[in-house]
Amino acid sequence: MIVDLHVHTARGGYDSMLRVPQLIEEAEMKGIGVVCLTEHTYAWDRKELNRFVSDHRVVLIPGMEIETDMGHIVVFGLDRYVSGIHKVKTLRRIANEMGGFLVLVHPFRRYFEPEDFGIKPKRSWSQVIADALELPILGLVDEIEVLNGGCTGRENLLALEVAKGLGMRGTGGSDAHSENGIGYYATVFEREIRSESDLIAELKVGRFYPAKRLHSGEMIPYSDEAPLGWL
Repeated sequence: MIVDLHVHTARGGYDSMLRVPQLIEEAEMKGIGVVCLTEHTYAWDRKELNRFVSDHRVVLIPGMEIETDMGHIVVFGLDRYVSGIHKVKTLRRIANEMGGFLVLVHPFRRYFEPEDFGIKPKRSWSQVIADALELPILGLVDEIEVLNGGCTGRENLLALEVAKGLGMRGTGGSDAHSENGIGYYATVFEREIRSESDLIAELKVGRFYPAKRLHSGEMIPYSDEAPLGWL
């Protein structure tokens, strides 16, 4: 089952032009079974989302993207913003209490700019990976987004290498802010997802893989064997 784990609508931020009816229409056209609305610090009411899809096959699942003191994290399992969760350790504790799941998203966006602009010396790829694996936030999340529509190929590839180094599977999400990007990157689940609890359960057992959508509509698994141009 194809799931876009990372989408923003106009309800959750000024930088998105996407309306929910547009989202549903695009997802159905592309054969996407589930779309997660991961608004910035805002959680959709589940009943409201169910009304949107009452006559559709697409499942809408609420999440939140939280800008923490260590990076951006998408959380599933919380129904509202809780004071203090901008601190990742607090977010981790509350997610544990609620049975939630934390995904570190676009972890290496703009990570290479200091080297690319000559501010810091260039490192070998192996040293880049070794340094990235030392980031403290990695020990506080359940998964890492390794395919993000707003990241470069190199940034996504580094996320994949780090996920592998930590024994994680890695997730994919479009980070779409308009209908055009929905499902370009996604996560393919082995089993059907019909609810938020299904999603969290399948994330926790790891029955999924990150993938890219081709023009034909086929979803291709992402691996480090793919050239940077693949992205």
